[in-house]
Amino acid sequence: MTAPYITCEGTAYAIDALSERARLLASDLLRTVQEYRALIANYRQSLTLTNTYSGGLKQEVEKAELPVAIDNPYAEEEKPMIKIGDVSYEASDLPDSVKAYVAELVRANNQKTQLEFRLRQLDAARGAYVKAIQEEIAETKPEPMDPQPEPSDSQPETDGNG
Repeated sequence: MTAPYITCEGTAYAIDALSERARLLASDLLRTVQEYRALIANYRQSLTLTNTYSGGLKQEVEKAELPVAIDNPYAEEEKPMIKIGDVSYEASDLPDSVKAYVAELVRANNQKTQLEFRLRQLDAARGAYVKAIQEEIAETKPEPMDPQPEPSDSQPETDGNG
């Protein structure tokens, strides 16, 4: 079994050969990548959920036969509307089934937005860890592994694309 290692700019270094700072950064990088991968799975589920609720809302609106909204720029007050595709529907008196779909769609969309934000944070953190590890390796010059292990998807890489 190969000792734990990290690949930096195409060269593998045993974790034990790294400085204490580089080991801490590599550990943080690994946790960041693991969280990112888990959140990507949640994000994909969130997209599926959002699409499912969108489709269900469209069916419920059509079933409820909501009146199509007519754009009237001279109207004294703006009425609430639901826009599905290119069609706007008056939403001032929604049936409970449509209200339920709207509430779930809003909740799913909020969850998707929160996941997108966290994924951007993790991606920025990953980039910062990669840069810091590369700088630490360049500064401390640890011995590369000999022989170099075969590349593996499960090992953290600091080449900026791992």
